[in-house]
Amino acid sequence: MKLRAKLLIFGIILGSLLIPAYFILQTYGVFQKERVLSDYVLAVDVNREPYDAWPLVNSFAAMDKSEDNRQLYYRVDMNHINYLFQLAYQEYGVTPGNENPFLAGNVEYHSPETTYVRSEKEYSNAKDYTTSLHFYNKEEQEIYTYETTGKGDGNLVKSIIHQGMTRSHNGGSEAARDPYINITALFHDKLNVDVNLTVDEEQKIVWIRMNKAEAR
Repeated sequence: MKLRAKLLIFGIILGSLLIPAYFILQTYGVFQKERVLSDYVLAVDVNREPYDAWPLVNSFAAMDKSEDNRQLYYRVDMNHINYLFQLAYQEYGVTPGNENPFLAGNVEYHSPETTYVRSEKEYSNAKDYTTSLHFYNKEEQEIYTYETTGKGDGNLVKSIIHQGMTRSHNGGSEAARDPYINITALFHDKLNVDVNLTVDEEQKIVWIRMNKAEAR
């Protein structure tokens, strides 16, 4: 058999192996720049002590894999984002003590003065409508709108794979991919608040710290 034919056969075999391998790796989010934080506990940094951020949910939060200028993302279709706004506006207190010895206590969110994320239906006729999420600041000014397509919008909302998770779809399964909004960018640009993350790999804690942005 000629060398060219052997190389062709080898290429076909290699390709048949690489294609399923690619989709398997994609399911685990190997090729994306972000990771969902299901392997960590979310904690708010209060005077250099970690307080449990619940009811913020770790599996609804994500961050950049790269440590440089790491961004925080959260599922855009979850009303928990209201709690992130409350952290930004310091509408919370803390309760010391926690059964988890690695946490200093729990965050206690105040009753919000403002509903920062509101779902609204926009009708095109008596039957058909689209649903949008509208984000507001403390002054009740709208700062962002996302049409709930379940996908990224090419702006602040990105589609992120939850590593290792799959969902049934049309009789098969596919990677669990959901829309996450870039909280770091949104708060910096619209609220003048910096969101910083610190990752403690040993204790499996992602610390969230929010401060008023420095003068620009």
